[in-house]
Amino acid sequence: METRKIQVPNDVLIAEIKRMLDKGHSATFRVKGYSMRPFLENERDIVKIEQTPAESIKENDVVLAEIATKKYVLHRVIDRTDNQLTLRGDGNIQGIEHCLDTDVVGIATAFYRKGRAKPDTIDGVKWKLYSNIWLFLTPFRRILLGLYRRLPFKL
Repeated sequence: METRKIQVPNDVLIAEIKRMLDKGHSATFRVKGYSMRPFLENERDIVKIEQTPAESIKENDVVLAEIATKKYVLHRVIDRTDNQLTLRGDGNIQGIEHCLDTDVVGIATAFYRKGRAKPDTIDGVKWKLYSNIWLFLTPFRRILLGLYRRLPFKL
């Protein structure tokens, strides 16, 4: 059976994600953009989002958050001070965003990379290892991302 691929405007998609999460379900969607490189690729990888209490969001969590009116990002929490979150995409060198923990739509709990049927879960060894190494290499991101963009294949 052939899979159909449709593109939905973000405002429609996010509204549906919120509706599903409010009903206690999870939501999956294909990522769009390059800000979470090298681990999540534009229009290739799928993320699973679940609802989480605002107070349980912590550093290193990957969240879907509203950073401005109707502007959403899927980025990693790099700092939390009280209810203020600072976010940055893994593929971003300098840019950061700020939001409140109540602006978080959901937290990423799994990633379906490279068309695989089995996800990398956030509590799995593989994802933790990737995340910790990448965060450790933050000072070298400019060089590493430059090299990655030139690779003939994607991780």
